[in-house]
Amino acid sequence: MKIFRFPTACLIAAILCAAAEISAAVPDIAVQDGGWGNASLREVHALALATATEIGRHCPRTRIGTIVVHHRDDHPQTAWARTTDGKIVVGIEARDRQCAQFVFQFAHEFCHVLATQSNDWRRTWREDGKPNLWLEESFAEAASLFALRTMSRSWQRSAPFRNWRSYAPEFAAYAEERMRASVTVAPADFPRWFRQNEPAMRRNGTLRASNSIVASRLLPLLEAEPRGWEAVTFMNLGAHDRKMPLAAFLAEWRENCPAKLRPFVVKVAQVFEVAL
Repeated sequence: MKIFRFPTACLIAAILCAAAEISAAVPDIAVQDGGWGNASLREVHALALATATEIGRHCPRTRIGTIVVHHRDDHPQTAWARTTDGKIVVGIEARDRQCAQFVFQFAHEFCHVLATQSNDWRRTWREDGKPNLWLEESFAEAASLFALRTMSRSWQRSAPFRNWRSYAPEFAAYAEERMRASVTVAPADFPRWFRQNEPAMRRNGTLRASNSIVASRLLPLLEAEPRGWEAVTFMNLGAHDRKMPLAAFLAEWRENCPAKLRPFVVKVAQVFEVAL
């Protein structure tokens, strides 16, 4: 099976030219041939790299290994286990030139990479049974919207290829469409909604309608303080306790973060009316 790599230096420089002072946690990305329809491997590679960079540039101290991107016919997924040579495997369902859909899916999976496969990834809890998986899944849903919205702005100035600037408004429109399609809960009603729905989310962390509602509360935090993405890399370093309540999980997450990232976790806790 053919694996495609493309020199990244010029592309990264173009994407980050508006924020050159920011160090980027940008992974090496390889694309596996097959299933992409009329999208070339070069295009898939550039789109994956651009999406990862949009989030990873806010994680200057994060280390990420090589990500192998392959096509899946069923649904996107990041494998918990790495390959025998240590590569991270991410499957994406989008094909052809469905660029907005690809960004949406890859940003979601890249958040899982940050949460489970970065830095000292062997310490992270990746298997089934995490009672607070719903929070990671909600951050991943927020990542999709974050990437689409930020790329809609950055690509107006500097897309990886000049003729790709036309995709910028498509990204914004796709994000808006996804947000309109989601169930909404008024901010004042969110605490009551959360108390009613947390038990179900603890049993099943991938209730997408619920994940989207939580994501709508997390997205403003991340857009106001995007370095919060680096806090996500410390999310799964706590005890492997299948009954851990949210308050204890958030407290462990905060303590595992460097001091400068702890205030972000406190803000996340405030969303759920948890005092830390």
